[in-house]
Amino acid sequence: MLNSKLQRKSKIVFDLILIIIFNVLLAFFFIKTDLFEQFYHFSREYESIQLDELFPLAFMLLMSVVYFLSRRLHECATYRSIVEQQASQDPLTKLFNRRTLERKLEAEWDRFLRYHEDFCVMIFDIDDFKVINDTLGYVRGDRVLIEIAEMLINNTRKTDFCARWGEEEFLILCPVCKDGQALILAEKLRSTLYRTLQDGVELSASFAVVQSDNSTSLEELMKRVHFGLHKAKKRGKNCVVSG
Repeated sequence: MLNSKLQRKSKIVFDLILIIIFNVLLAFFFIKTDLFEQFYHFSREYESIQLDELFPLAFMLLMSVVYFLSRRLHECATYRSIVEQQASQDPLTKLFNRRTLERKLEAEWDRFLRYHEDFCVMIFDIDDFKVINDTLGYVRGDRVLIEIAEMLINNTRKTDFCARWGEEEFLILCPVCKDGQALILAEKLRSTLYRTLQDGVELSASFAVVQSDNSTSLEELMKRVHFGLHKAKKRGKNCVVSG
């Protein structure tokens, strides 16, 4: 936050310096092109309003104000966009955070009830993530999470929504999707993710998939997918279960 304030102050100082330079150059331009002289002769016809003094100064002031305000508006729009993005993202993986995906789930559920287009929810949890952190260190553990996020982005549709749901838990919302398609995707993700890191430490994950059902509620649907994840862990981990 402190760095952000310092950056904004430095930008304002920079803009003020630019405005001063701009006004000096503009005054020099007026002098070189004899515009002041032309204003002077023109103003002799309207001596009461003193156009020779008023117009150049007003023009320079107007251009300075327009530039300064446009820069501030652009900066505010950029800052607002960054804040909104940070509020919706997980800071480590850059995937959606849980709060954002919860809103998207509610919106997708409302769309499903209205248009009857099925969607699927997929959840997976990294198996024995504590072992990875304890054996390889937390820095390597964070790197694993980042690599998984990149894998999700590269292997899901642009219309899918991926989020970091918990510490080592991820959730994917697949709009307009049947459970058969989601199970194929889950198996693809499971096999892509599965590998040995180093020192014999394996990286694997347990998956669960559920399809929307209008005979239940969104809350019950989420309970089902979490129960499916629990079953996958009970089956020995590193597998896909349909909830």
